[in-house]
Amino acid sequence: MMTEALVATLVITALAFTGIWLINVMTRNAGVIDYYWGPGFAVIAIVHLLMRGNGTVFEWILTGAITFWALRLAQHLVRRHHASHAEDGRYAAMRESGGASYWWASLFQVFLLQAALLWLIAAPVHVAFGNALPVNEALFGFGIAMFVVGLFIEWVADYQLATGKEDIPEDDRGGTLFTSGLWGISRHPNYVGEMILWWGLAIAAFAMSGNPIALAGPMLLCAVMIGVSIPLTEQHLAKTRASYADYQNRVPMLFSFGGAAPRGREIEETRG
Repeated sequence: MMTEALVATLVITALAFTGIWLINVMTRNAGVIDYYWGPGFAVIAIVHLLMRGNGTVFEWILTGAITFWALRLAQHLVRRHHASHAEDGRYAAMRESGGASYWWASLFQVFLLQAALLWLIAAPVHVAFGNALPVNEALFGFGIAMFVVGLFIEWVADYQLATGKEDIPEDDRGGTLFTSGLWGISRHPNYVGEMILWWGLAIAAFAMSGNPIALAGPMLLCAVMIGVSIPLTEQHLAKTRASYADYQNRVPMLFSFGGAAPRGREIEETRG
């Protein structure tokens, strides 16, 4: 059953991203790919749960946690994308450099690549279902608590950035920075929250399965965020925000105990 579920979730994920790619071809806006980042994990969890049959209470809790996070993140990204009225700067740069063949190459370079990453990062979900071993309830509870902490950090970071943007005159939104709240102690607090919540999910999945492969998901997620997503985001921001270099010097990339930076304006947020 595990093999069938792995194949089914891989096929569903690939088909979903191919469909999103077709939307991108028609709209010339690759930012729509972000809509499925959270929901893609929820779909994988639900498929595992349905193929498992009668899920245990721990499987239902894990699926519920992933689905709640996915819906919240999707709602935030859809709202942010529609408010921006423009394609994500990273994808726009790729489109410009890709030339006439970008529409086809992007299927592999952007969409199916992210499909593969999503499926691999979902390692905790893949191993959590269908195990006969007794669940380590204390460790499971710790993992879910860690998930809640990460979700709270991500939610607050998104809320602070969104409300901060509303205080900025529309004509001034293109070149200002928001450096209050969590954004004063981390340049990417939303990513910090997502990393923490995925480590929580991995710990909960390990408590359910005893399988260390569960930990491979957040390890890959952290590697992609730190090695790819954040550098691409910061390259774009450095080109479009004159004060971003100073912000980089004052505020750490992920986290610091040094306190908040002075009140600023807005920093553009992207998600890879």
